[in-house]
Parts: sequence; structure tokens; C-alpha cells
Amino acid sequence: MPYWEMLGRAVVTLASKSVSEEISEYLTYSGLDATVSYDQDRDCYIVSVPLAQENTAERLMENYPDADPEENQVPEIDFLHNRVCSPAFVRAEDKFKDTTGSALIFLFAGSLVFVLAIAHCVLVLLDYRKDSSSGCLIELALGALFLGFGLYTLRKANEIKGRIQEENEYITHVIEWCVSTYPASQIDMTVNAATEGIALSPEDRYFLRKDLLRCYIIREFNVEDPSYLEYLTEETYISIFEKKKLQQKKTVCL
Repeated sequence: MPYWEMLGRAVVTLASKSVSEEISEYLTYSGLDATVSYDQDRDCYIVSVPLAQENTAERLMENYPDADPEENQVPEIDFLHNRVCSPAFVRAEDKFKDTTGSALIFLFAGSLVFVLAIAHCVLVLLDYRKDSSSGCLIELALGALFLGFGLYTLRKANEIKGRIQEENEYITHVIEWCVSTYPASQIDMTVNAATEGIALSPEDRYFLRKDLLRCYIIREFNVEDPSYLEYLTEETYISIFEKKKLQQKKTVCL
């Protein structure tokens, strides 16, 4: 069952972000509780209204300019098993570590090449070696190039560093809000009500919980980046369900 049905909402249309926002404004102006959310599985934006307003929304959409009847049909898709994989989200603090490591490698390599190039040039100038001076210049240029890359990468690392605290605070805020607003019992109650009479495997229950959490996060925080949304959903799921299990195990051991 799609997550919007779990929330007691009906889909009005699937469209691009700009079109969905226009339709949402149109329906809201008409007195309906219309919301726009990004659906990762279908890679599009969904305009939904409460089930009680579904018929009214359909009548309004008939008069909406440039309304495409085919666009209002929700494609059939098994959202439990046909999921779109997004690129993994990398936190700013991890990017900072990786970028700083790359910068140090470039700086070390550049310094080493530069020192060796200077030593080479000195030996050539003192006639200890018969190499051409052009070879020394190439080595110096290569060392300077590595140093330049290192300094540029280090500057990028410092830019990333400035985003770490803000990102960490935002992630913590999202997770704490979800944990305090939607406890595990409430989420499972919603899932059970939506799948009454259906035997759920642990995998299906896991995906249903995540889909529900994803919808809550989209609705409250309007996260549009699919990889960021997936990361927040996974971290929130762990905080609500996995940490609870760990705490229970510790209590039993004590």
C-alpha cells in the first residue's frame, strides 16, 4: 500500500516540481488541504489531499488549465520491491576528512618533488650533473602543480568544515523531532491498520516503516535531495527501532 494511503490521503496528480506547486496552490486557494511531496520510487512530485476531499479535487482538476487526464493516474508499482537506489549521501564531516586527506597527500607529494627538483637544479648548476636545465624546470613545475592542487583541495576542505556544525544540528533536529513525534508503537499501529489482514514479512514491515517515516520527513521538512532524504530516513529508523532494541537487550543483561 502506498504511503499516502497510510496517511489517509489521495493522489491528485503526479508532475514536475513547478507544475505540482502550481496545482497545490490552485487547490489550496479553492479551500482544500493540498500538499506536495517528492516520491523517490517514482522520481516525481505528488500532489495529495485528504480522502474526504478527493471528489472535490477531481472536479476542480477538470477545470484546471492544461490538465492532463493521463497525468493524474498513479502508475501501478510494487513499492516494496521495486525501489530506486539513490547515490549514498556523504555527511560534511566525512567529506572534510576525505578532502583533507587528499590535500595532505598532494602537499606532501608536491613538497617532495619540489625539494628533489631544487636539489637536482643545484647539482646541474654546480656541474655535478650534465642534465639540461629544462629537465629541472619541468620537475619544478611538476612540484608546483602538486602543491597548487594541495592548496586548492585544502581550501575546499575548509569550506566544507564550515558546514559541518550546521548540518549536524539539522540532522539531529530532524531525528529528534521524528523520535518525539512518532514513537515506534504509533508507526507500527499505522502500518498494521493499513495492512490489516495481510501477513507481513520482516522485510515488508521494514520497508513500510521506512516509507511512512520518509513521508513524515518530506511533509515536515520538505527535503528534496533523494540521497539526503534516504539518509535521514535510515538514521531516524535506527533511532526509533534499532536503538530501542539495543536498550532492551542492555536492560535484560543487567
